[in-house]
Order: sequence, then C-alpha cells, then structure tokens
Amino acid sequence: MIERLQLAGIDIYVTAFTHDELATPQAEAQKSAVRRLLTAIEGGEAQLCHRDDGSPYIAGFSREISISHCKGYAAIGIGNTARIGIDIETPRATLRRVTRKFLSEEEQKQFTDDEALLTAWTMKEALYKAAGIAGIDFANGIKLPQPGNFMTEIAGTVYRVESVTIANALLTAANPYSFMP
Repeated sequence: MIERLQLAGIDIYVTAFTHDELATPQAEAQKSAVRRLLTAIEGGEAQLCHRDDGSPYIAGFSREISISHCKGYAAIGIGNTARIGIDIETPRATLRRVTRKFLSEEEQKQFTDDEALLTAWTMKEALYKAAGIAGIDFANGIKLPQPGNFMTEIAGTVYRVESVTIANALLTAANPYSFMP
C-alpha cells in the first residue's frame, strides 16, 4: 500500500516493504519499493536518474524529487522547481554513538533522548539534501530549527522543516520557504 501525504509543501509517497521485500537483502528491498513508488507517481516507464552530485531525478519529469529509505520503508518527495529533501528512518542505537558528528555542541544539549536524536538526524538529512552543498559540516553547517519553530536557514536560504511519525518510522521534509505553494 502506498500512502500519500504532504509535509512542508512537499507531496510525499511512502510505502512499507512488502512481505517479499522484507525477505530479500535490504538494498534489493529498497530498490523494489522505490520502483513501486515511481510507478505510482509517473507510471511503469519512469526512469530514475542521478545528477553528478548524486541527487535523484526522474527523466522527463519537471518537478524536483528526493528519495529516502530505511529498514522497512521507502519514500519519494515531490517538490516544485527548487531542490527539496526528505528522510525516513526507524529508531536505531547507532545515532547515540555518532551524535558529535551530526549535532553541534548546543544541539547536543537539546536533543538528548533517543526520540529527539532520531528527529534531529532526519531533520539534518532532509536539510542536507535540500541545501545540496557539497562538503557541508553536518554538525555546525546545518542548524536545526529552534523548538516550536519550523524554519531554519542554511547559506542564506530559509527552509521549512516538518516531521511526522508513520508507524515506527519518522519522516521529515525540508523545502525552501520561497518555493512553498
């Protein structure tokens, strides 16, 4: 089943892996689930391509996309003409071990429990994809929105960031504010 929702002005399609996909290696399951989403969005002939920087696009499709997958889920976000970012993740213990790599000292004081770390991680990933700045420092170059605020700025561009829980996964979307509908 494919669920469709909107976050931060981005149309997002999400699917849980099928029983058959869960029985295959993770990379195969991800490809299969993404193909299912592409077919729902653009039909069976949709051709997924990647730019030199690794960002995905659909050949002949005029809107920007972002793709994310994790254990058990895949998602594709569709924006307008500006680069966007989405991230979907399930809880995982490794986030606590790499906190210093993706959170600034100030953010480490704010995001302390496992749920908050998952939120911070998905926000950073979605913002990283939306900003598209090669080599940006995750911890200090991408600032998270302040609690209760949905907006943050990276290199002069303001982004709206929103998250939602889907079953046991957290989905986050980041969209340049000036390109929101």
